[in-house]
Amino acid sequence: MVICSQCPDEDDSSEEDTTEVYSPLTLEKLARQRLLREEALAISALKDLPHLLFPAMFEEAFINGHTKVLTAMIPVWPYPYLYVGMMIKNRNLETLKAMLEGLDILIAQKVRSSRCKLRQINWKNKYHNVIGIWAGSHELLTRFMTQKQPVQNSPGCGVKKELKVTTQLEIMEGRLDESDRYLFQWAQQRKDSIHLCNTNLEIQGLTKATVIEIFKFLHADCVQDLMLCHLSIEDFDFLNPYLRQMNNLLNLTLCHITDTRSMDDSEMSLLPTFHCLQTLSVNDVPYVYGNLKGFLRCLKNPLESLIITECDLSQSDLDCLPYCLNIFELRYLTLASINLCDLLLEPLGFFLERVGHTLENLELESCGIQDSQLNTLLPALSQCSQLRVVSFNDNEFSLLFLKELLHHTAQLSQLEREVCPAPLECYDRGIVLSHRLENLCPELLDILTAKRMPMEVTFETIECSNCGGFYTYDLETESCHFHI
Repeated sequence: MVICSQCPDEDDSSEEDTTEVYSPLTLEKLARQRLLREEALAISALKDLPHLLFPAMFEEAFINGHTKVLTAMIPVWPYPYLYVGMMIKNRNLETLKAMLEGLDILIAQKVRSSRCKLRQINWKNKYHNVIGIWAGSHELLTRFMTQKQPVQNSPGCGVKKELKVTTQLEIMEGRLDESDRYLFQWAQQRKDSIHLCNTNLEIQGLTKATVIEIFKFLHADCVQDLMLCHLSIEDFDFLNPYLRQMNNLLNLTLCHITDTRSMDDSEMSLLPTFHCLQTLSVNDVPYVYGNLKGFLRCLKNPLESLIITECDLSQSDLDCLPYCLNIFELRYLTLASINLCDLLLEPLGFFLERVGHTLENLELESCGIQDSQLNTLLPALSQCSQLRVVSFNDNEFSLLFLKELLHHTAQLSQLEREVCPAPLECYDRGIVLSHRLENLCPELLDILTAKRMPMEVTFETIECSNCGGFYTYDLETESCHFHI
């Protein structure tokens, strides 16, 4: 018996290459560094600095704390938009004050510099790829900085003011950090000229006084992405009046919500109605058990993505799925780390039939689904003609039923990525038999290639009880790979 053959010995080829590669600085970067060492000279040079050098100069000044240069660059910024992107991680109170001081100078100007085109600053780290674009060609840079990015603005963000500042807000352990508090106070004092738009709001732990404070000047209509973590069910009695103001909320994430109340009311709704919600993600929320129907009652329009992980579901929860009208146009469905092995999955099959014309991504991972349960889902799976991604990873399928699964997915012409569990025949009392996986996978792949040319297929074992690692077999290499 061969067991995890790669565990005892490390492959020398996998050792990290520690050879240092020397990359000399470009003349342009050397010139920027030299210029920034003399801030007065750098500031005086801004009026003649070519437009295309502004982003890189700003990045250098921001990361290295040249606050006077930052202040001077804002009133002469030659593009309509300034995206801080990943540099937000380097933001401290001093760099924030420097940029806001530059905005104050800009606001106070009766006649703006002909060079200045600034209309919006975005401090969301959503635009983390900006630095990569800055390092690219001048053509890409110009296109990015001069054209408006595809951000969906809510009606509440359409306030006609001189400048718009878009940011994200995090309330950690019930408190705002010093920089966020300063920014809010600054914007409140300049509310006639500045529209502070918080599209992302994250609340981890609840302090009522802090929530009351921020909603005095937070434009709730601007909030499009909301994450609520480490709260209790009782906290929603306080939060719901504020949540009702979020008329343009698109994405809602709930995680680690404790339920200390003793109740069994499947008709109760935890959340208010959201008219625009597109994605609902629920992780470790005990309240969902037996209450899924009431939980989904918060939806006014059809949902695009439903993600439920690390929650218990009852049979009644699955039974209600085919009858929840506002999830019949789902594009993404994820049920993961949910124990379904003792439940009847016929209602889930009926639901897949209902969404077969729209569903593009189906993930049923770590659910303990067994052969007989899989068999009830296969007819419905065949009708999901738009599927691009499907994953049944970490379930308990024998070789016979795994073959049946692949015979059905082979009919789905749109599939781009398939992730399947290794068949049960690849284990012996929890120990991975790597040679069996190596021998069986080519046969499984033949089922797909007989119907179509698959793009990405992976078979993955569970963690080996002997070594703690696992194996994957993929289409690209047609071989087993050991992972820890």
